[in-house]
Amino acid sequence: MTSSQMTKIAVALGACFAAYKFLPHPAARAMALGVAGVIVGRQIPYVQDAL
Repeated sequence: MTSSQMTKIAVALGACFAAYKFLPHPAARAMALGVAGVIVGRQIPYVQDAL
């Protein structure tokens, strides 16, 4: 994985964390966690095949 790819993932995860941290609505917080889980899951080889 190149540093360019790592930067893109870090920015996306940072946006998800900011949404989780600052949004008061429980559904929006759950959405942020779900999106972050998919971002991380796409990097794991076994999970990547299932997605």
